Amino acid sequence: MASLSKPIVLVGLMGAGKSTVGMRLASSLNLPFVDSDSEIEEAAGCSISDLFAIYDEQVFRDLEKRVIKRLLSNRNQILATGGGAYLQKPIREMISQKAFTIWLRADLDVLVERVGRRDTRPLLAKGNKRKILSKLIKERYPIYEQADMIVDSDSGAHENVVKVIIERLKTEQAELLNG
Repeated sequence: MASLSKPIVLVGLMGAGKSTVGMRLASSLNLPFVDSDSEIEEAAGCSISDLFAIYDEQVFRDLEKRVIKRLLSNRNQILATGGGAYLQKPIREMISQKAFTIWLRADLDVLVERVGRRDTRPLLAKGNKRKILSKLIKERYPIYEQADMIVDSDSGAHENVVKVIIERLKTEQAELLNG
């Protein structure tokens, strides 16, 4: 098992590949993988869609903050966050202090194609997915740019993204991997 000096947190828009790349990155580094959205659903006892429908976004964000704070206590893991987590200043500051962040950046066409595979995204439930994602790109990409590392997640195989991340970690962040 690899040893990290702090957890690696993947951020980015829905469809960027945070969960898929995260699982494969964790497997390649022989580390545990955790998805904050799955942990939130487990803590809440219902789906994120239900959380949004029953309560409101603020209730979800409060729970998200508590769950991510707990998850950041384990330095030896890869953590994928929901697309909106890093946008919340308190969460972003907490992640920046305790983790190494990687923004999986994807262009609009890639995102539209990927999110079209499932209908489980509350923010895309009502309206044109392309228009919504385009708006989210304009709003969120300037914030995601604050991540420690930016890696493009294109339409190719997720394994290619994992290889790029590992190579860049070895050459640019060796101290992170030697925990």
